[in-house]
Amino acid sequence: MKKYFYTNGSEKIGPFSFEELKKKNLSRDTRIWFYGLDKWTPLSEIDELKFLTNSIPPNLKEHLPIEMQKNNDSNIAIPGNKPIIRLSKNKRILKRGIIILIISFFVFLISFNVYNKHQKRVLYQKIVTSAYDTDVDFNFYVEKFYRDIGVYGIFPKKPNKIIIKFAKFDYIDNATHYHGISYGKDDDDRIEIYVNPSTWEKFNKPMRYFLMYHELAHDVLNLDDLEDTPINKGKLMYPAIASYESKTMDDFIESSHTLFKEVASKQKK
Repeated sequence: MKKYFYTNGSEKIGPFSFEELKKKNLSRDTRIWFYGLDKWTPLSEIDELKFLTNSIPPNLKEHLPIEMQKNNDSNIAIPGNKPIIRLSKNKRILKRGIIILIISFFVFLISFNVYNKHQKRVLYQKIVTSAYDTDVDFNFYVEKFYRDIGVYGIFPKKPNKIIIKFAKFDYIDNATHYHGISYGKDDDDRIEIYVNPSTWEKFNKPMRYFLMYHELAHDVLNLDDLEDTPINKGKLMYPAIASYESKTMDDFIESSHTLFKEVASKQKK
């Protein structure tokens, strides 16, 4: 009588008669051996035992839809547990690429800011080095500026350090377009303004007032330039003051007082 053995993967079990073998809890992949076989063979591949597999359900994976089989390793739902989601290789590469791009952007931004600050320091040193005193009474404009803003109830701290000089902008790279520049903005302890002497010589009286009050508004009131747009032309903080050739003292008074009213209104809020 033929005797059958089967293995659980670590040991061989048997021998069994055919009737005994039928009663065992076997699967299609259970490996069987009997005399006459060269090696352990899956139950489903043995012709004389194939009929035993008719009552054994097939492996679940073999009968899953093809699309589900393809995704079986990347998105597995286990009852009672959250789905296990693994990113595909392309998604992981894309994610790393986005992270690298973001990091590179911030590195560039930081480097640009550092470079920009360095360039500003270099320009400041060149301007200060070229600066010189003049017979022009710039203090006259400072005192008048403080009197005018005081009329509107604006009384900022008047710093002890006041520097207003001519500087040779025409001989400094990246500065030839400046008419004046202030360095005391957001620093209540100083007023520091440098004026281009060639600009001062060409400007008429109203334009000189526009220039000085513009720079003092930066240093004393901590105001920024307005955008260089047509709607802002004629205002005190408009940056293109060279276009004010046709302005009169009345225009200057109206422009400066309009600004002071706006500043006073904001301080009251």
